[in-house]
Amino acid sequence: MNIKLVEVTESNFWDVINLKSDLDQEKRIQIFERWVGSNAFFLAVCQVYRFTPKAIYDSETLIGFTSHGFHRETNRFELISIMLGHAYQKKGYGMPILRKVIEEMIEMYSCEEIYLSVIYNNDAAIRVYEKAGFKPTGEIEKGHHPEPIYKLVVKEYQALSKS
Repeated sequence: MNIKLVEVTESNFWDVINLKSDLDQEKRIQIFERWVGSNAFFLAVCQVYRFTPKAIYDSETLIGFTSHGFHRETNRFELISIMLGHAYQKKGYGMPILRKVIEEMIEMYSCEEIYLSVIYNNDAAIRVYEKAGFKPTGEIEKGHHPEPIYKLVVKEYQALSKS
């Protein structure tokens, strides 16, 4: 695996927009997919809230999309989206991608904590987040549907990564 986070540009924009997390979504144009908002939705969120969107590649192959940044309303650094195209799921990408995104956020923002929310029954994503060190805060984000909020303490993550 050669995971890279790459700027979304005119040359990869449509590929990012058309990447879907579920085969069934290939036939639809929707704002929200089963486990995640569409990449089009999150690109718009990035524009409005000044978050950073990134295309996720394995070498030269687009496999996913992520976005993150400082959320002024919550005063927190947030990983607001991370998705993997359906053809690349269950192939061991989850943890390497999450680590790459966390490392980019630490480098870009020098943040001490990273927050995210996840659909309550997305067990696969929750397992990956918890394995990386994210812990539930007990808070619920009330968006399209209620989502538990998780927090990663960067110092704890770095200590865990070294062992």
